[in-house]
Amino acid sequence: MRRISTANLDAGVAVAAHRLVAGSLGVVSGERVVVVVDAAHRALGDTIREAVLVEGSEALVFCLEDLGRRPHTTLHATIKSAFSTAQASVLLIDFQSGELSMRTEIVSEAARHQLRHGHMVGVTRASMVAGFSVDPHRIAEKSRAVSVRLRPDSRIVLKSALGTDLVVELSARCRWVEYGCIVSAGKRVNLPGGELVTSPESVNGVYVANGTLGDADGAVLRSLRDTPITLKIASSRVTAVQCSDQSLARALLERMFRTANLDRVGIVGFGLNLGLSAPAGDVFTDQKLPGVHLSLGETFPEKTGASWTSKSWLALTTVDVDADVDRLPILRRGRYMI
Repeated sequence: MRRISTANLDAGVAVAAHRLVAGSLGVVSGERVVVVVDAAHRALGDTIREAVLVEGSEALVFCLEDLGRRPHTTLHATIKSAFSTAQASVLLIDFQSGELSMRTEIVSEAARHQLRHGHMVGVTRASMVAGFSVDPHRIAEKSRAVSVRLRPDSRIVLKSALGTDLVVELSARCRWVEYGCIVSAGKRVNLPGGELVTSPESVNGVYVANGTLGDADGAVLRSLRDTPITLKIASSRVTAVQCSDQSLARALLERMFRTANLDRVGIVGFGLNLGLSAPAGDVFTDQKLPGVHLSLGETFPEKTGASWTSKSWLALTTVDVDADVDRLPILRRGRYMI
C-alpha cells in the first residue's frame, strides 16, 4: 500500500475519501476505479485518487472540461472504454443543464459492467466531509431500526414549528428502497448515503421545506433557509406554492404544470445520515439529513414498484420536522427517537 504525503493535506477530505473508497465502494488491492470529475471538483478528485492508491489500487481520473466543452450530452468514449476495465466508479460533478442524459448513461454503463458506482452530483467539500463523518455501518443500523417500524400500510404524520402538517399514507403495492452507504456490484448509490424512500399512496396537507431545493438539471438548486417554500397538497397533487420570493413560487408552479406529473408527490424519504446536523447545500446530500423529505415527479418505478412516474423531478428537504409512524413518535425536531 502507498503512503500519502501529508503536505498540503486537507485532513477532513482525506478521511471522507477513505470512507468513500474503502467503506462505501469497498475497494481492495488490485482493483481499478474510474473517477469522473469536473474542474470545480478537480482537487476532491485528486484526494479520492490518493485514497484509491492507499488501498493498493489504480485510479483513472477524468475531468469533463479536459475532454470537451460542457455540457456533455453523451458519455465520452474515453470514459466509456475505461468503465469496461474497472470494478468501481465515482461521478463527482456539479449539476449542469443538458447533462442529465450523460449522467443517466454513466449509471447505465456502470450497471452494465457490474461496477460499484458512487453518484455524487452537486456534492461539495462541506457535504462530502459531513456526509462521511460517521462510519457507514452506523447509518445502516439506523436504517434497519427505522424500516422495522414501517408497515406496508403505515400512516406517517409530519409537523413542524414552521407549519408543516402533512399526512402520508403508504401503498402496499410499493417497496421501500434503501440507499445506504455500502455499494454492491452493479448498483448505483447517491453518496454520501443514508436514505430510505418509497412512493406513497396519498399525501395530504401542508409541507414547509426549509432545507434545500433541487431539480434534475440543477436549474433551481438553492438553500431555503431564508425563503422557505410552503406546498399545499391534496390527493398527492400540489395545489398551491407559497414563498416570500414570489418569483420562485411562480417559477416552480410553471415547471410543475409544464411537465406531466411534476406536480405530484412521487417520493417520500427518511434521511438517515447521522453525520449531517444541518443542510450542506446540495440536494442529493440534504435528502440524507435526518428528517422526512419529499420529491415531486419521478417515482423510480423499477425500484419502488409505483404504477406511474414523470420524466423529471423536484426535490425539497426540511429541517427540524416531527414525525409519527402509526401514532408512535419516530422523529422530534429532526432527531430520531429510536
